[in-house]
Amino acid sequence: MNSVMIKPLKIGKVLLKNNLVLAPMSGITDMTFRLIAKKGGAGLVCTEMISSNALVHKDNKTKKMLRISKDEHPVSVQIFGSKPEAMKEAAKIVEDSGADIVDINLGCPANKIVKSGAGVRLMDNEKTTADIIENVVKSVKIPVTIKIRIGRSEGENLAPHIIKMAEKLEVKAVTIHGRAAKLQHSGKPDLSAVKQACESANLPIIGNGGIINEKTASEFLESTGCDGLMIGRAAIEDPGIFERIEYFLNTGKTKPEPSWEKRINYLKNHAETASEYYGEKVALLRLRKIAPYYLKGLPNATKIRASFNKIVSLKELDELLSMVWKSPYFEDV
Repeated sequence: MNSVMIKPLKIGKVLLKNNLVLAPMSGITDMTFRLIAKKGGAGLVCTEMISSNALVHKDNKTKKMLRISKDEHPVSVQIFGSKPEAMKEAAKIVEDSGADIVDINLGCPANKIVKSGAGVRLMDNEKTTADIIENVVKSVKIPVTIKIRIGRSEGENLAPHIIKMAEKLEVKAVTIHGRAAKLQHSGKPDLSAVKQACESANLPIIGNGGIINEKTASEFLESTGCDGLMIGRAAIEDPGIFERIEYFLNTGKTKPEPSWEKRINYLKNHAETASEYYGEKVALLRLRKIAPYYLKGLPNATKIRASFNKIVSLKELDELLSMVWKSPYFEDV
């Protein structure tokens, strides 16, 4: 058995069944994928990053991103922006949507977000960051959390300072991505920097970055002492990763990785769930971004992806997947 074990995590008054969280991912963690991750063992699921300005201006497309199913609670809605007043109003809208937690993005390194003064750019402006957090916390009754990077450049660790500020402003939990913003998603997370942040924290810290399997999950928890883990890209190709990590950390034993058949079934189930919400054509268009993760490593995956990008109905998907099972795709399985 491992020295670290999965345990319930409490964020404000919200009690999670475990301390494993689905990360917010643009274009991916819509309601349909969150439901799949919930079935895969996630204790908390997060929406895509949502623009506070778009919410306040009642943008129809953005409002649809707030749809929450009764089967996915507890759910956190992540908002971003650079204007305290807009963030306050957006947080109220999030609370009214039925969200259990509102999360403030302070770590997105995408150029478009940074240029708007939001995301990781807020790490350059402590006053605005404090104003945003204070306005959001005071505007809602649900717990407020923040997601940050350890810093902007390698060797920089701003996390301990930001956490102390967050504590004073009554933030209930902080997620730390262990890579500097400049690295985006490349390279290994700086676990020593995350550990330093955890050691001085008086609120739950959730670690994020580079968690791709049971081994990296165990290493992250053991090396940093954080209270929970947030998993992003690894959950796309294997939404059951949460259940597998929980089993490993509690027993020291591993469950088999998902077979090709299971991964294909993940894709099929995702398409069916999304079609109920968006309609078949729109659902399959949206899944073009996600399908490569499900098909990763599959024999002739490039050819299959190309065929997938042409289908617009569940019938066509069934026809494609029935062909996938035929020789020569799975001769060695």
